[in-house]
Amino acid sequence: MQEERPALDATISGEIGGLGGDVTLDDLFGDDWMAAHTDSGSIAEFIESCDYEVEDQESFENIPDHEWDDHVAVHSEFDDWRSMLSAAVESYVSVARPATPEGGAEGPSAEASE
Repeated sequence: MQEERPALDATISGEIGGLGGDVTLDDLFGDDWMAAHTDSGSIAEFIESCDYEVEDQESFENIPDHEWDDHVAVHSEFDDWRSMLSAAVESYVSVARPATPEGGAEGPSAEASE
């Protein structure tokens, strides 16, 4: 199984669209997040524990949605992949972009007042 690991690592390091193009599954699903919300210690371990052999992005995407949702439901606190992904994105965004204090000089209102 160790031989398959580089292909899996490449898969989970693929870019996630819609978040600036440089956010990976590893970024979204950090080890601490995975340990808190799933029965796996990493996203790689979570993917490896499914009934499919994942060697690249294409093989990951070829897992039938209902079966991946079932895997997520059994091995995490989420009902499906969409819920798990949404929670991870929300957590990532809140950490990556902390809220600015009210009345701060950042944001659209600062430009409008000039």
